[in-house]
Amino acid sequence: MLDTLVSEMEPKANSCRRYVASLSDKVCRLRKTPTKYSPGLFQTRRGIFYTDSEELKAALSVSAKLYNFEISIKEIARNGTILELNRHVCELAEESVIGIIDGTGGQSTEFIQALCDILELPHVTIKHNDIKENSYILNLHPSSMAYDMVMKKLVARKEWEEFTILYLKGYSLIRTNSLLQLNTHNDRYVVTLRELNGNDYRDVLISAKESGYVNFVVDCPQENVPIILQHAQEVGLLADEHSYIFVSPDLFTLDLERYRYGGVNMTGLRLADFEENEDLWNFAFNFNKEFVYAHEADQLTSEILLIHDAVLIFSKATEKMKYGLKRPEGLSCENGTSWNHGSSLLNFMKTNKVEGFTRTLTFNGHGDRHNVIFDVLELTPAGNITIGTWNNNNLTISRPILAGSDIVEETIMKNRTFKVLIATSAPYGYVKESSDQLEGNDRYEGFTIDLIEKLSEILGFSYEFEVELEYGTKDPQTQKWNGMIYQLMEDKADFAICDFTITSLRQSAIDFSTPFMSLGIGILYKTPSKQPPEMFSFMAVFSKEVWYYMVLVQLGLGVIMIFVGRISHKEWQNPVPCIEQPEELTNQFSFANSVWLIIGSVMQQGSEIAPIALAPRMITSVWWFFTMVIVASYVGTLVAFLTVEKNVLPFETLEELYKQKSISYGAKSKGSTLGFFQHSPNPILAGMYKKMVDNHWLVATNDIGVAKCENETYAFFMESTSLEYYKERHCDLLQVGDSFDSKSYGIGMKKGSPYKKYIDYGLRKLKESGEIQKLKNIWWKEKRGGGKCGIKRDEEQKQLGLKNMLGAFVVLGVGCLIGLFISIIDMLWGVFKRTVKYNTTFKFELIEELKFALKFSGDTKPVKRHQKAQGSSDSLAEAEAKDEIKSLRSIKSGRSTDTNRTHHSHSSKHSGLSMAFAKRREYS
Repeated sequence: MLDTLVSEMEPKANSCRRYVASLSDKVCRLRKTPTKYSPGLFQTRRGIFYTDSEELKAALSVSAKLYNFEISIKEIARNGTILELNRHVCELAEESVIGIIDGTGGQSTEFIQALCDILELPHVTIKHNDIKENSYILNLHPSSMAYDMVMKKLVARKEWEEFTILYLKGYSLIRTNSLLQLNTHNDRYVVTLRELNGNDYRDVLISAKESGYVNFVVDCPQENVPIILQHAQEVGLLADEHSYIFVSPDLFTLDLERYRYGGVNMTGLRLADFEENEDLWNFAFNFNKEFVYAHEADQLTSEILLIHDAVLIFSKATEKMKYGLKRPEGLSCENGTSWNHGSSLLNFMKTNKVEGFTRTLTFNGHGDRHNVIFDVLELTPAGNITIGTWNNNNLTISRPILAGSDIVEETIMKNRTFKVLIATSAPYGYVKESSDQLEGNDRYEGFTIDLIEKLSEILGFSYEFEVELEYGTKDPQTQKWNGMIYQLMEDKADFAICDFTITSLRQSAIDFSTPFMSLGIGILYKTPSKQPPEMFSFMAVFSKEVWYYMVLVQLGLGVIMIFVGRISHKEWQNPVPCIEQPEELTNQFSFANSVWLIIGSVMQQGSEIAPIALAPRMITSVWWFFTMVIVASYVGTLVAFLTVEKNVLPFETLEELYKQKSISYGAKSKGSTLGFFQHSPNPILAGMYKKMVDNHWLVATNDIGVAKCENETYAFFMESTSLEYYKERHCDLLQVGDSFDSKSYGIGMKKGSPYKKYIDYGLRKLKESGEIQKLKNIWWKEKRGGGKCGIKRDEEQKQLGLKNMLGAFVVLGVGCLIGLFISIIDMLWGVFKRTVKYNTTFKFELIEELKFALKFSGDTKPVKRHQKAQGSSDSLAEAEAKDEIKSLRSIKSGRSTDTNRTHHSHSSKHSGLSMAFAKRREYS
């Protein structure tokens, strides 16, 4: 029997409070009555849950009755204090429990484990957690490693090379660790992460949709899955091009009826085997009697089933130890006493192989459950079907030909004749052109005509066509439908197949099959006449940012060359070689000369300026390499920009079209495309709808809209599949921009039609075999003038952006840095030599050199002679004599210190230097 006791007990001081962590918990207890195999033995177990876990309490009650346990439950609210949890666990120890079943998870599990470790009480948890290296815990929930392996195998089996992992904020990603590593260990895979924040996930999902993501792995708690699915459907991420894998083992316990017919591929896992498991169905029956809400067996979550398996594993272990298990008496948190038989009992539980509702329960040395068996399930229009199993770390896919619900009445459509509504809308339906008198179904041809023929071959039915041009709209006054929808509702037809868009409004009146084609809305417009190249088209070879950087680099390099030239010792040359000891030295690197050298290199004309020192030569060499790459890239692309004529579109986006005054635009007057504009909350789209209606720009059929595009300044909104069809036959038309909105075509039928699941199965089979794509290629690109225009190639040449030229800029930058480093070393060496030569301080010479170099003015430099503060003129005479001897050696050897250089000096400068030289010689 189950008692609920809410107790307010005074806090007890005990040594276990150091393990406290912020959490809230629920405490319940289990007592096992003396068993027939062990007279007098009193065994007790306790379970810990959150207060509002009503389903888990009911599961505990039912399981206790099955295995002859008497239980009582102690509760703590979710906002309860840790001291309460600590007090209740210690009280349970004093009441001679033999173990604790934990249904809380998170930090509460860590706290309970800390207490159980001290008391040496077996601790069994049913929640996902990653506690490691603990002796007294048994985790019945499959280990993270098991999920990690099966996720990796499923992604490989689906051949996903690009996918997104959706995870809840703060939730562990350890169950998808291998998937995250694919992105770093293999260039073949592109893995992205999207964090789901707060309670509204639509912004994150919209961002994923705009990024083009179609494959998703969802790793989050089970309670968050319904809202994720709802928001994904609302933003259009549950169409037939989308595919999902859910890590949660309870996906298919949810009611997924509303998602069955969207075409989305949804894969999940299941722990329990519901086929031929009589005990499980009996448990479900008893559970429904205990619990307020009725559940089918396959709606029981894994946590409910794990509660049963936790009780079962305790029962099996105590049965094995029936002659050796003694009641734990006098356990106390305050005294630190522990149960001598606790480790033995837990070892029996770890090593005992038990078959539970969640299949075989086996554990490793840390108490983690391994070698888990999963069923792999997939959502289909026929319901949930098992497509494979995960067993012994191997994934086996064995997709059945038909789901169980399909084959119950597989002959229901055979040998029956159905009335099928069609529309003569190209390329979905045509009236066949023939010189003979045609009757019946032979009068028509087209994509949907062939599609219904393929379905009839699979399902064994016959059909007769009837043309209906009105798809169906709802009168706002009478609230009645017309067209195809009306006929389906009134049983005047069985199916409607054409470019029949699935909308929520239409779904309120009729049912649709799983989509056989997905599409969007595009803008059809006449191809503009080609424009000759602009006057300054030669500037378009590089993007603006490249031109900006080129100018900045040249100016910056000019400054660098001046600085390097001024601090490089060898760049200061004797302007008159015949003068051995000049008063001044000159430098060729003025700003004008530096810029001239740079510009001459870019123009491939060279310059009379020739660097002498190593550093300027290195920088110049790197600059020449840079200009070689830039010039070669420019010349190689220039021809195309001067000769190719481009299409200049008057608009490229909806916003630009809306602002146009000279271009009219419209859509079919009756259809889902116009409805998209009519019901859109976007003010631009709503404004476009108003203009289309007020100016009478709407047309009755696609053919009229296409003709207006060809003959007028008119843009036509139409579904992307139809747009693609017309582009193949009207070579002067093109699609402007990308498609927007997302919708699908389906086969319409009466609400609650018994034939829906068979039609869905036939369409799914045609999709998987590629037949639908083959039919589309035939009617879009081959028949009725298809392929007339061939492949349109975009002749517009792409500009060379900074990312294309980045390597050349990097080489230039690195070379300049190396040159600067060498020039600084050269300057320091020159400073050191002058310090030794003239017996001055290094600091003084360095400061004087930098002052002169950083002035960036003047191309002459005086030869410094420093007198010693205390000393004679002998040292100066000796230094000058050394200079003269060195100069004489240079003359004798026939070499000048400034060879390979062209000097340009004014006569006044020569005469001034000559006079200074004469005075100096005379003074000597």
